[in-house]
Amino acid sequence: MKHSLATRYGILLAAMTAFVSCCVLLVNLYYLEHYARESINAGQQHLTTAVEQQLIRDAELVATTVTNNLDTAVYNLDFSAIQEQLEALTEQSNIAYIYIYDQEGLIIHDGSHELQTYGQPVSEFLPPGLVANLTKETQKIGRFIHIAQPIKSGGTTFAALRLAITYKDAESDIQNLSADLEIQENQLRSNILVTSLSIIAVLLVIATAIIFMLSQHLLAPVKSLAERCRAYAGGEKQIRFQLERDDEFGLLGEALEEMKDSINHSQRQVEQLAYHDPLTQLPNRRMFNEELSKLIHWAERHDSHVAVLFIDLDHFKQVNDVAGHEVGDKLLIQAAHRLSNLVASLVDELDFPVPESLLLSRLGGDEFVLLLPAYADLQQIDRIATQIADRLDNSFTIEDRRYNVSASVGITLYPEHGSTVTELLKQADIAMYAAKHSGRKRHRFFKPDMNTAVISKMLIQQGVRDAMARNDLHLAYQPIVDLQSGEILGAEALIRWHHPEKGNIPPDSFIPLIEKTDLILPLTLWTLERACKDLTNHLLPRRSYFKLSVNISGAALKEQSIRDKIHQIISSYALPAHTLHLELTETSMMENIQSCADILYDWKDTGADIWIDDFGTGYSSLSYLHSLPIDGLKIDRSFITDITQQEGNQVVETIITLAHSLGIETISEGIETPIQQQFLQSRGGHYGQGYLFAKPAPLEQLTHILDKESVYEPL
Repeated sequence: MKHSLATRYGILLAAMTAFVSCCVLLVNLYYLEHYARESINAGQQHLTTAVEQQLIRDAELVATTVTNNLDTAVYNLDFSAIQEQLEALTEQSNIAYIYIYDQEGLIIHDGSHELQTYGQPVSEFLPPGLVANLTKETQKIGRFIHIAQPIKSGGTTFAALRLAITYKDAESDIQNLSADLEIQENQLRSNILVTSLSIIAVLLVIATAIIFMLSQHLLAPVKSLAERCRAYAGGEKQIRFQLERDDEFGLLGEALEEMKDSINHSQRQVEQLAYHDPLTQLPNRRMFNEELSKLIHWAERHDSHVAVLFIDLDHFKQVNDVAGHEVGDKLLIQAAHRLSNLVASLVDELDFPVPESLLLSRLGGDEFVLLLPAYADLQQIDRIATQIADRLDNSFTIEDRRYNVSASVGITLYPEHGSTVTELLKQADIAMYAAKHSGRKRHRFFKPDMNTAVISKMLIQQGVRDAMARNDLHLAYQPIVDLQSGEILGAEALIRWHHPEKGNIPPDSFIPLIEKTDLILPLTLWTLERACKDLTNHLLPRRSYFKLSVNISGAALKEQSIRDKIHQIISSYALPAHTLHLELTETSMMENIQSCADILYDWKDTGADIWIDDFGTGYSSLSYLHSLPIDGLKIDRSFITDITQQEGNQVVETIITLAHSLGIETISEGIETPIQQQFLQSRGGHYGQGYLFAKPAPLEQLTHILDKESVYEPL
């Protein structure tokens, strides 16, 4: 059975009133009992004190009277006269002892007929604490009053009287009187208790009735507020909680009104946080998934189509690494603004049946997704994807600096490519990666064979991780020869992978993939460590001037820990100067020339030389050659391939001439024909490598060649 708040409130207050009343009653009874006990004790104490004082006065009076009557008899040692005076005292039951003693403290009379203690020291018969002096003295010890009274004759004290009086009879009278007082006190306390209980019971009944009436009246506003809260919870958002009162219930109504506004605001914030990206304010992945699911059902009912455009910014990671995440966030905000403006223009220009679902979302990082419902044809999607790439291709100005990124777009279609949110998003992501690998600032439609290619790449990447753990990777060395003398002066260390099941896997099948992942850094360190070890243990003992080239990933320039590890590895082997060549590409060194210069000088301090790999294919300006500590240029094989019988290559000639003017050396890679060798020799090229001289081979084969002191004769 449920009771209203007013009823429960009334019962509670009545119970509290009864409890408080009982507590007050108990406290009063306690203090009444305490007061009665204190009164009785105080009365007994005062009565005892008064009786003691009266007994002392009486005893002193008796002693004085007796000594006044005994002075002659004691002086004359008239024992019969002394006995006669003392008999009146010894017959009283309250006299404990009586002694008359002389100046030496010897007993003259003890009040008895036999005088058994005559002549003995009186101190032996006195209680502890008493002495046989001849001065007047009164002491209370225990239940006895001990009195000493001097006996004088002619003003001279020659003896003393000492007696003890007990007041046990008076104590019995005091106890009887106290018992009577306690009986009267108990009777009075009982009367007070009955009267108090009666008054409290009457007041409790009256208070309970008043409380119930007041609670019904006072809690009526609470009932009203409860009904309004129930209505608000039921969805009636226009409800108001103000009661137009100036009391606490009015304040409660205002507080509930403020709480309602706060709840509404919080709900909007929660929805914003739950469904929107906090950085760009675009819909987030959750909202994208829900909207795409709705569009799929809509397209299914209307036999329509939906296109999913997955947008990823190219080179955004470089902006984050070089300029910092704060600049990267600002670039993302500007990119989202450009894309939002494009979507707004598309809504105005194109006739979409559900324009509210033309949704642009940010999934995270630099990934955006655009939904196109009921597109007209693939050409329309193609044009929109091109517009997206064009909008993001223009440079971004942030903090007075310009940053260039582009966009790769992957496109998948419903229902052609998939029927679920997960499938469509996965396929759009795969198509985006295909666009990125095809040259960036591209867009690609999803094709089923892309999925196979992606899976294959993932297997290769995972396989490299396993290969590093199982030591399935090894180094092959391609000799580098002096183009003028034909002598083998060095070699380039190249990574090779022998899979336990698939055999040898070509480098171009896994190296490009690794360069785009975080595997490139540990693989670079592994290669450098292994190459330095082989150079120290196997190559330098055969030729002290042997030069070994090792490729260093450009990603190593951005990681302080990797840079330090490279320096540590080279320093630990203490290689002779100029025997280790570190090869880096132009592009990797151009992002921050000053920082790169500091790093390269640090590496050169270990004795290593710095070479530019694939020279001529990357950076257009050559001014950096004066800023960086470069020891040599490696001419890319694409230029060497162009050298034929009929014509040489002007670019190669220019590079060689440039190197001579700067006082640095060159290596031409990819030499496969005698014509190419002759051309490079005639133009002053320093070194060369390629299939014409030797293919990459294991360390054992290279050492075998060196042991035979094989020298390639120039043609």
